[in-house]
Amino acid sequence: MSGSFGDPSVFLVRMLFELVIFIAFARYFLQLFRANFYNPVTQAVVKITDPVLNPIRAVLKPVGRHDLASLVFALVMVALMVWAITAMQGVGMSGTGLFLGTLYFAFLTVTNLFFWTVLLRAVASWLGNERSPGVAFLDDLTDPVVAPVRRVLPPIGGIDLSPLAVLLIIQVAQMVVGNLLMG
Repeated sequence: MSGSFGDPSVFLVRMLFELVIFIAFARYFLQLFRANFYNPVTQAVVKITDPVLNPIRAVLKPVGRHDLASLVFALVMVALMVWAITAMQGVGMSGTGLFLGTLYFAFLTVTNLFFWTVLLRAVASWLGNERSPGVAFLDDLTDPVVAPVRRVLPPIGGIDLSPLAVLLIIQVAQMVVGNLLMG
């Protein structure tokens, strides 16, 4: 019986899937953005994902900086999550519905990944913890996203407002795409 707060089993399944998907997308973007793979946090992501991704890489070779194995794995996990959640809720889903749901939740996951990493990076900059491996990891993920905004919106009075602008852009993009894909 689920009340107005939702089904805890669906919540747990979604959180577990999203954790795996976050890590897979992080691995994809770390390679795409040419992150520092000597960073201990980045090495941890690599060690966590290699057992799953290496067999996939035997079939899907990287194309330039695009790690197709991590991208395809992440998308398959998103599709499995959408299917599992709809099945747990007793909702039937067509192939088109699964495809659209996968696109929507993949978009949400990627934008949420950037939302949280930009937010954490901004908080870390306020705390003055600039030299830790965790902050360097966040820099590797956020700089390619924040830098173009920083060029348009330079710091005002020593305060960098570009992370705030990126967070707003992400929120608006999620609303627009959500309305387009999910009606």
